[in-house]
Amino acid sequence: MRVKLIYTGYLKFDGVESGSHIDLAEGTTVGDVLTRFRVAPEQQRFLRLFANDQKTDPSRVIKDGDELTIIMQIGGG
Repeated sequence: MRVKLIYTGYLKFDGVESGSHIDLAEGTTVGDVLTRFRVAPEQQRFLRLFANDQKTDPSRVIKDGDELTIIMQIGGG
């Protein structure tokens, strides 16, 4: 299945540009995508995850044609 992957902030996923379509196996979760692109567990708590513009979590199973958006929160002062 194909999904559109959008990511922002300081995230860099090797081999895929933000806005690209990626191929995934049926039953893949958002968490599986984070693992595939080696997002460290300690970084994951700073992420905001959206599927088709709706807030989601790592356990969500992705469906063909979904748009997955991963945003890293940035703080400062």
